[in-house]
Amino acid sequence: MRANVGELFLTESQAACLVTLRHGTSMPELAIRAMLPLAKAESGLAVLSDMGLAVRDQAKKWHITARGLDFQFATIPDADRRDDPLPGTSGQRLLDLLDRPIAVAEIVKRSGLSQQDVRRLVVKLHARGLVKFGDPDKPFRLVMRPDDQTILLSRAEERVLSAVPADYATTVSNIRRIVHIPEDTVLPIVEKLAAHGLVEAFDGLQGARLYRITATGSEHPQRRRSARLAQATRVGVQSDRVHAVLAALADAGALGIADVSQTVGVPYQSINALMQYLKRKQLVKKTRDGFGAPYCLTEQGHAALAEMTRRRAA
Repeated sequence: MRANVGELFLTESQAACLVTLRHGTSMPELAIRAMLPLAKAESGLAVLSDMGLAVRDQAKKWHITARGLDFQFATIPDADRRDDPLPGTSGQRLLDLLDRPIAVAEIVKRSGLSQQDVRRLVVKLHARGLVKFGDPDKPFRLVMRPDDQTILLSRAEERVLSAVPADYATTVSNIRRIVHIPEDTVLPIVEKLAAHGLVEAFDGLQGARLYRITATGSEHPQRRRSARLAQATRVGVQSDRVHAVLAALADAGALGIADVSQTVGVPYQSINALMQYLKRKQLVKKTRDGFGAPYCLTEQGHAALAEMTRRRAA
């Protein structure tokens, strides 16, 4: 290619470095955005520095110069251009680890390579289109295969997912207290996680919306297992008698008042009054119309029983 007046030639990798640097990106993000291995990006920046187009500060960050902003150039192929997409032995070992999105820190532990070697290798594989990054702004947080369809989460979504418990249900308000995000922001995030099957939602006591992480959510690569969990929702009924009645109904599926009385060993009149109370609390309901119809647990009743049982076991 012939250059116009005032133009100079840059190799394709040097040109990629200059164009990317014009957008304020620093190493190693520059190499990633330019789709270059780190070594080639570093050599390209060195040439740009010699030409007065880029400069590195005391913190070893690269910046474009005023001349670099307006520099006109034509491109030529790299002298050592390689089209071989094969990853090499170390690269293949790394790719074999990517059965799911993995952080660079975890790759270091599982591969036995140094962090510097893993970073360089990951960037090289990215330049060849063999891996992609879950978060372009923080590329080493999650590395994944190009065809991996795992649903990736924003930092806020990751924090919320990590705060949702698996052994009991909780409310949006309780989640908000842990993640320190406004409640009107947490609610859409939790509902989005529920839509993706990472969290399940159901009605709790007195119609309160409750959330619990699913098995899929528990295994999500961005869930931080060391994170604090949101507290359980408060149960409005606490007595041993209530727990016994709810447990009896859960075991049997449905029972009449006389059967409940006999099962838990409480007089009929006391159980009748308690069942009316639990019905007002929307914890139990009749299975059909009629005076003697048996009772069963509502969804709220199941939630209350699960929470009472969990607290007794704690």
